Amino acid sequence: MDQKTLIARVADSFGGDPRIAALFLSGSFGTGTADAFSDVDLLAIADPAEHEALAADWRKTLETIAPIVHYNRLPHALVLNAITDDWLRIDLHIASPEHLANTAQDCLKPLVDRDNLHATLRPETPEPARNPGRLGWMVGEFIRILGLTPVAIGRGEVELMTVGNTFLRRFLTDLLTIEVNPRIPGGMLHLSRVLDPERMAVLAAAPLPQLTADSAIASNLALARTFMPRAKTLCASLGVEWPSAFEAATRRNLQRALPGRSIDW
Repeated sequence: MDQKTLIARVADSFGGDPRIAALFLSGSFGTGTADAFSDVDLLAIADPAEHEALAADWRKTLETIAPIVHYNRLPHALVLNAITDDWLRIDLHIASPEHLANTAQDCLKPLVDRDNLHATLRPETPEPARNPGRLGWMVGEFIRILGLTPVAIGRGEVELMTVGNTFLRRFLTDLLTIEVNPRIPGGMLHLSRVLDPERMAVLAAAPLPQLTADSAIASNLALARTFMPRAKTLCASLGVEWPSAFEAATRRNLQRALPGRSIDW
């Protein structure tokens, strides 16, 4: 079974439930950017009184379409994740009509639309507003984690250094994404559709650490040399105060712990 067959069978079965006002494809299938590796994201709109019953029936419906080897309910919203024995991934979000208030037509493709809800949505997703507060937090966390490098070195915790390096790399990825400020962010597993080739090359140029202290230190410093100048520029453009004292103290701390290295960015 492929994704299109799965979608068609879900639309015929679950979409036929009269309790569902609308069933939309969301995610990459909703925006028309899906490929052979995409999961199937669905949004079901229904009266809140029907949500729990629909959630219970959803798994039963899936089991009639394909064997389910993994099933999970997210804690923060009525989002149900499933994986079939062919490793097709399908997620269903059950929501109220009010959920559509901040959604646009270019993000959803209707499979069932009994109340013609799609026509009531704005046509296009607007450019999102950048979040200066998040940027300021991210810069502070990058500097803090970078500044913990001497602690990990002193304790011989190279494995933990590589974990910290993962956070630094993620902050760089997030920073590049904020620079682009995509109208529709896209999925976590398709970064090359969000970042342009130049920014993808920036990520590729940052060395991955090996399980040695020298390698982890070199990778952390390389990430800092890429992140810091770009973050300063972005902070200046968004009116975010740069933590100069924190940066200077961290640089001094790193220089004391790593006297043979150039702590510059």
